[in-house]
Amino acid sequence: MNVTRLAALILVLLTLGGTAFADVARAETSEAVISAASPDGLGTATVHYQRLGAADSPTADAINEHIDAEANRAVTQAMWDGSTRRPWTFDATGTLRTWAITVSEVFTGVYNTAEPHMPMHSLGSVVCDTRSGIVITWDNLFRDKTAGLTRLGEQLEAQVTTVASPTELRTWRRAGQFAPVDVNFKHWIPTSEGIALQIPEVQFGRGLKIVTVPWAAVGDLIAPEFLPITG
Repeated sequence: MNVTRLAALILVLLTLGGTAFADVARAETSEAVISAASPDGLGTATVHYQRLGAADSPTADAINEHIDAEANRAVTQAMWDGSTRRPWTFDATGTLRTWAITVSEVFTGVYNTAEPHMPMHSLGSVVCDTRSGIVITWDNLFRDKTAGLTRLGEQLEAQVTTVASPTELRTWRRAGQFAPVDVNFKHWIPTSEGIALQIPEVQFGRGLKIVTVPWAAVGDLIAPEFLPITG
């Protein structure tokens, strides 16, 4: 293939990718809800969330399927974790966001029952590529997953250090909370500022938290096909 034809092909592919995102970005969101009752009648779980509305993009349906799957996962998890002794409720909300080549959704939930340390908060998230409809994970976002998670851990620790006590830091380090393993970085979304890590309940104390790792801190580790995510 000569240089001229190659350049033309690249231009076409870039144009198609840009068109797909433009169509998705223009799409209005639609509201959805999933509810279920536990078999023993003690609990109910409800998730109110957002999906992509009507769009010309061929990837919109695929993205909605991934969002639906995460909403269903939240309900299923609530059924598994629900109390078998006392009445309980689980209520969650999903909020849709678009950034660069992505559509993402964060689900925040509250589980409550008449037991100690309640209510408990939960998290869920999904990030999709508007060009293909696939889910973006650490496995495909980073050129080297371990290197990427290591960098996230370093950045996370640096930011937590500024607000935590020495005793808390020692405890979290011993517990491996900054280690380059998936469970420590399970939920995230891309934003204009960087990777917004969604920190679940008890990882660093009670309550949900957000720690944003700037794109400049991880840009050299992003796989070439996902570099547009940095904006």
